[in-house]
Parts: sequence; C-alpha cells; structure tokens
Amino acid sequence: MSLALVLIGIIALGGWLVYRQALSPLVACLLVLLIGVTFGAPFFKVNLGPIPVTIDRVLWGTLMLTLGICWLRGALEPKPLNRTDLIVLGMASLLITSTFLHDWSYQEKMPLSRLLFFQLLPMGFYFATRHCRITASDLSMAWVVLTSFGIYLSLTAILEQREIYSLVYPQYILSPEYGEFLGRARGPFLNPVSCGIGLIICGTAATFLWMDWKGPIRIPLSGIIAACLVAVGLTLTRSVWLACILAIGVTLWVPAKPQMRGVMVVTLTLLAVIASMSVSANQLNRFKRDKDVSEAAMSESAILRPLLAQVAVKMAQDKPIFGHGFGQYSAAKRPYHYNQTNGKPLTRVLPYVQHNVFLAYLTELGMTGLLLLVSLICILSFKSWSLWRDTKLEKQVRQMGLLALIFVMTFTINGMFHDVSIITHLGSLFFLMLGTTDNLYTTRIAIQQQPKSNAPIPTSELQRAA
Repeated sequence: MSLALVLIGIIALGGWLVYRQALSPLVACLLVLLIGVTFGAPFFKVNLGPIPVTIDRVLWGTLMLTLGICWLRGALEPKPLNRTDLIVLGMASLLITSTFLHDWSYQEKMPLSRLLFFQLLPMGFYFATRHCRITASDLSMAWVVLTSFGIYLSLTAILEQREIYSLVYPQYILSPEYGEFLGRARGPFLNPVSCGIGLIICGTAATFLWMDWKGPIRIPLSGIIAACLVAVGLTLTRSVWLACILAIGVTLWVPAKPQMRGVMVVTLTLLAVIASMSVSANQLNRFKRDKDVSEAAMSESAILRPLLAQVAVKMAQDKPIFGHGFGQYSAAKRPYHYNQTNGKPLTRVLPYVQHNVFLAYLTELGMTGLLLLVSLICILSFKSWSLWRDTKLEKQVRQMGLLALIFVMTFTINGMFHDVSIITHLGSLFFLMLGTTDNLYTTRIAIQQQPKSNAPIPTSELQRAA
C-alpha cells in the first residue's frame, strides 16, 4: 500500500511539473523511459484487465495526457507534418494492419503485446519530443540525467557480472525467471545488448559534460566514463564491443583537429596490430559468457546465423511485399526448416528467433516494412550529422546530433546480429532520439530564412522560428 501511494505521488508530481512547464517534456520523456527500464514489468505488474498495468505504462499514459492538455492550452507548438511524421505514421498503419490481419492472439497475444509495447508506445515518445519546445538547458539537463543513470547502470552491471549479488538492485535482476544471459552484464535491461547500448549512450553524455565543465568535477566524470567502458566490456557481447569501439572513434575523431587525427590513425593502427597478435579469431568465437551455457554452445551461435539468414530469404521469396504477418515469425518459419541447404539441415535453427532486425522485418512485414525501417534509420543518420556539422548552432544542439549519430550506429551494428526490435526499451530510445533530432533539425531549417550571422544560433530563437 505504501509503495502504491509513493508511486501515485510521483506520477502526480511529474504530471503537475510538466503541466506547469517546470519540467521539460524532453527530460520528462527521458525520465519516464529510464524509470521504465529500472521499474518496469519485472519489478511491478498488476493484471487489471487484458493489458497488464506497470509503472512505466502508467507514467507514459500520464505524460501523454499531460502533453495533450498542454497542447490544447497552447503551451506546445505543434509543427506541420513532414516526411518523417508520414513515415512513422505509415509504419504504425502497416504494423496495426499486419497484426490484425493475422492471428494476433498467437502465443498468448504475443503479436498484440509487441504491437502495443514495442512499437506504438515508443512512437508516442517520437511525437512527444517532435512537437515540444527544446532549449539548450533542456539538453544539458538530459546529459545530467543520462550521466546519473550511467552511474547506476554501470555499477549494477559490474556487480551483477562479478556475482556480488547482495548489492544488486532491483533484485528481480537475479530472479531465476530472468535467467537468460545470466553471467553477463545485463543490469535492469536483462539483456546485454540493450545494456551495452545504454552504457554507450550514458558514457557519451558523461563525455559531453566532461568537455563542457572545467575543474575538479572532471575527476568523478572520468570515473563514470571509465565505469561505463568497463561495464561494456563485461557484457561479453561482440556486437556491443564493436559498437563501443566505433562510438569512441566517432567521439574522438569528429571534434578533433586535423593534426590530431593523424596521431589517432597511427595509435589505433598499432593497437589493432597488437590486439590481432594477442587474440585469435577462435578465441573471440569461443569463450565462456552465459553462466549456464557452454563454450561450444556459445560458438555455435555464430555458426547458426547464416542458416537463419537462409530461412529468412526463403520466407521472403514466398511473401516479399508484406511478409508473413507481424509477430508471426515463430508460426510461419516451420515449413522452411525441413530441407537442407549446402548439406546443412536448417532444422538446427528451428528453436531460434531471427538474429538480424532487418531480416526480421523482411520476414514479418516484407519489403514494405524493411524499407520503412531503413528510411527512418537513414533520416536519423542524415539529420543528426547535419546538426553536428552546423557550427552556427549552440553547443548542446550539436552534441545532440553527435549523440543521435552514435546511437544510430550502435543500434544498426547490433541490429545486424540481433533482432533489436524485440528487446525491451530499445524501440523507445530509438523513437525518442528520432523525435528530438527531427525537432531540432526542423527549427534549424526554419532559421535559415532569417538574416545570416556568424554567431551561434540560440535555441530560443530556433523555437520562435519554428
């Protein structure tokens, strides 16, 4: 009862702060997302009807209702529909149609749950951040929130992987019910891929603060960045490692002066040579990761991916335009496994889901869904890079462009080895990044109609121009 009263108080306070415009909608969306990561369905869930009630879903509903009231009061400034809005709406329409034209009650309504909580709910973050006011101070506060969460996430991931279980919180992280990937750094995400992506984003935000702030404060910030890097290593996930290496490279390379880039090339080349001499490909492929899974089973995961790709191609050949139906992969894949390709029985991969988000979209939503997904990734990449390249923008706006660019890189790289669309909270983070970047890019275009100046463009003027 006391927990319920505390939660009601927090929800009411947050809604009132957003309504009174004391809390930025961007920061509010970020807080709802991070609270959902930590105190989501595994922490608290009540079945009051067909849709289970959780803390993050109640917070999300409260936030959307509050922003709707603010919009009716004229506190928000809705922007005209653009190409990104239409693609997101097109994606939503395709997902809804595909779900209900097929067996949406399959596996205890799994397709319907995926539609609501992995697709439509995240899209709410897109429209909330796309049509709100965003100032430089809002972005600075977002870096502080992400850095603070990075402290918790990195420490929790390290304690979990090193089996110091008494200090891990919440305790559901150690529950036998969520034993998959146990032995790696998962944190409250319960998945090393999403945990790794979260650590990269939080570490990048801490790096921004390190660059902006001077003095002794840089010492603890350096410790936070180091903790995030250690926790990324303890995810024991090769795609996360690759994404982290590229994120570090982008963070150091993009802002660097030309003479420093030459030093980086030489240094990284030497490090790559040393690493290749000390670690063989076989060692990268065969090492102990999950607590209850052998090295041989870990090695087999890489071998099975080409077979999963062959299954996806066969499925796409039969239904290339709209696929086999959203959430229907597990039901539709069976007939495509009972033959051999190049002497290898495809039945070996029958128990597995797709390990590539692009192939997953291709099999379930066809070329239509795949093109919509790739379009959103390309739009986010282009607009984030455009924000960073525009030296007239305020520092925080350019940093947001760089952060979004790093995120889309990590999302895409991991998406090539995992179906990141079925990993909790990654969709919300994707659409939050997309909405924020599109918002700032739109105001940047609007300011181009004003007289040219060499001074940085204040975010307040960007908002007035929009």
